Amino acid sequence: MRCWNYGVARGLGVVGLVLVVCAVVLTSTTAFSGHARASAVPAVQAAVTFPHGVAAGEVTHHSAVLWTRLDQPAPVTLEVARDPGFGPPVLTRALIASAQGDFTVKAALEDLAPDRQYFYRFRSANSTSDTGTFRSAPAPGQTRSFRFAWTGDSDGTRVNGVPGFNNFETLDAARREGLDFFVYLGDTIYADSAKRGTPASTLAEYRDAYKLNRDYVNLRNLLQATSTYAQWDDHEFRDDFPGQIGNVYSPTLYTAGRQAFLEYLPVSEAGLPRDPNCAGDPHFRTFSWGKDVDLFLLDERSCRSPKLDDFRSPNPAICNGDLAPTLPAAVRANPSFAAFFPNPPSPGCLAAINDPSRTMLGARQKELFKDALRKSNAKFKFVLSEDVIQQYYTNPYDRWEGYGAERTEILRFIRDNNIQNVIFLSTDDHFNVINEVFIDRFTDPTPIAWEFVTGPVAYFTDQQLILGAFGPTLGPIAVAAKQQILSLVGVDCRNLDVYSYGVVDVNVAAGTVGITLKDATGAVVRDQLNSTITCTKTIGP
Repeated sequence: MRCWNYGVARGLGVVGLVLVVCAVVLTSTTAFSGHARASAVPAVQAAVTFPHGVAAGEVTHHSAVLWTRLDQPAPVTLEVARDPGFGPPVLTRALIASAQGDFTVKAALEDLAPDRQYFYRFRSANSTSDTGTFRSAPAPGQTRSFRFAWTGDSDGTRVNGVPGFNNFETLDAARREGLDFFVYLGDTIYADSAKRGTPASTLAEYRDAYKLNRDYVNLRNLLQATSTYAQWDDHEFRDDFPGQIGNVYSPTLYTAGRQAFLEYLPVSEAGLPRDPNCAGDPHFRTFSWGKDVDLFLLDERSCRSPKLDDFRSPNPAICNGDLAPTLPAAVRANPSFAAFFPNPPSPGCLAAINDPSRTMLGARQKELFKDALRKSNAKFKFVLSEDVIQQYYTNPYDRWEGYGAERTEILRFIRDNNIQNVIFLSTDDHFNVINEVFIDRFTDPTPIAWEFVTGPVAYFTDQQLILGAFGPTLGPIAVAAKQQILSLVGVDCRNLDVYSYGVVDVNVAAGTVGITLKDATGAVVRDQLNSTITCTKTIGP
């Protein structure tokens, strides 16, 4: 990624903007603020369109990243204003859409005023994009109530032109919440969807997967209506992708998947940590929303060790397909589970799960995360984790449970440093669960944090996956067994079979946050076994 700083522009009221134009390997640029370069502005071949909408992201109290895509190489002008009608003053900047970046355009803005609404659009020739809007974050010492949402797991693959799952109605319900921002937490595409012919493996194929998802108006409308913090998980690359150097996957998959993600989402890669053991710089970022809230976005793929019981593992047979190796022996011996769990676990499996050399984050990201948690003065600390950290025992290999030593290290760090109000927001497992987080529910059951899990937007739900895996005879028994384990670990609410998102309401007057899981209609998700229980929780004061 190459960026050019074009200086300070005044004229949007009290504060101006610094524009940093970023493009992937641009072949030509225009000249601004003394940066004289040979310029070859592309000739427009036909009427320009903006087929995939607009988006804003990475918002802080003074900055944001703005994005769009054209359908051809062309000069394009960004306009930013405080007035939705774009009355003066209006900041304008000239950019170029290039084939090298698949005609995407990204601009990083600086010197925004805190806690202000902004409007933006792009123009090229006689064509104008949709108008997007975002709100800058409150200043670091400022207190303000606000609302955000999160979800993930959106497979837009079509079969004979028909959506494989749905029309992303969940994202439209989230948009109607009147959000201050949205967190798109992993599996933003399914480059290896079961409904594709073959998995994506080239940059062009990864780009096509993003364009396919942007064809859904509910996604475009949400990205247009508010700002977004986006993070990848595995399906932006390949299922259960491990980024640790030396894994069996070709590094070209990671390189192509990463480039497409950075091109198609309003994110920056400036200032990321370096770790030579990772496939790339881990996409770890922290953001503050005023005095009361800090956000920690973890990259759980770029540095990850291969999961156990996997062909990429150094010893793929070590867990021998065990579906619940960490479940206590007395529980595994229950006749309800006899059809699914051998007793005892395979020799060496538990030792391998708890091997301290295996990692989700990589050494550098882990230390930065711990340091950021320790230094945070925010009342509420939201950890945006694509993968679930609490214990469910069943099929733990691709979750934090499958990296037991590092999971324990982080949770003990939170407890030992008395870091209060840590809240994990997660996706990936395609179910809805609210629960406290323990180091071990049976042997060390002191609550350390909360976790709220939601999704998917558009993919098989967890219940559908279980039924499909075990068939019509064993499938219902397997679902019942999982429900029994969830009851055993004491979850506050669960639903394995609903498309969903989560909403967070920060109430500074009350000193609380309310977190509610909602379905694709905007209704509150209800517990699957007891419909009188709603999946909502208030934390604080």
